[in-house]
Amino acid sequence: MKISVAQIHPVPGNPTQTIAKVAELSRQTALEGSRLIAFPECLLTGGSFDSREDLERGAIDIDALAPLLAVSAETGIYIIAGFYERRPDAIFNTAALIGPEGIVGLHRKRHLPFMIGDRFTDTPEEWTPPVFDTAIGRIGMAICYEIRFPEVVRTLALEGADIVVLPAAWPEQARMLPDIFSTVRAAENIVYFVAPNRNDMDGGMQFIGMSHIIEPSGKTLVRAGAEDGVFTVEIDIEKARNKSLIREPGVFEVHPFRDRLPDTYRI
Repeated sequence: MKISVAQIHPVPGNPTQTIAKVAELSRQTALEGSRLIAFPECLLTGGSFDSREDLERGAIDIDALAPLLAVSAETGIYIIAGFYERRPDAIFNTAALIGPEGIVGLHRKRHLPFMIGDRFTDTPEEWTPPVFDTAIGRIGMAICYEIRFPEVVRTLALEGADIVVLPAAWPEQARMLPDIFSTVRAAENIVYFVAPNRNDMDGGMQFIGMSHIIEPSGKTLVRAGAEDGVFTVEIDIEKARNKSLIREPGVFEVHPFRDRLPDTYRI
């Protein structure tokens, strides 16, 4: 099965045009045989806002995703995209998982750093692990800063995620996250880890790209530079479902999920 990570420049200040760009790129990627394409954090709306009022003006309603739903219904590709979501009484930093059946699920970011638009964003009051059954496997979602909390991805893995997608907006100061953290999160949880990162300039902050897909062993399957592009790999979903590492049966076996001792952990 092919899956893809996308790294593109949005159309600044114009979510409608950015969504159209994402829709067309998703259609092209589907025609090339990919079953999943993931886009970065807040790509659809931009992420740099200087006040709550600015954020309210820049956020979009879920209905704005209609062009992406149409492409998914037409081609069968699953699309994950990030945006500031406007609700009647709140604004969330959201990643949407869109499939042929419609909006499969939403993840609203709970761990909010005090920077850019997240300073003015609401924290969702209710939360269940965002792991969703799809025709291509169980997909879990987290967003950017949440990679710093190992419990987040571990919870998704315990809920049965085969693929964890983490849309990001990492600048140079956060380079160790794509350099180190992603590999660790993939390997310690035995999941495919997909991290689309922004590569544009937003509000004076330059994002570094380096979007990547890492397999459950911790091996990097693809890693972009700073260029625009769609980066596609072939994966074997069964690698994420075998949580045991058996070199020689009965002699050398490691079962990191079976051998957990949660009663002894103080977290």
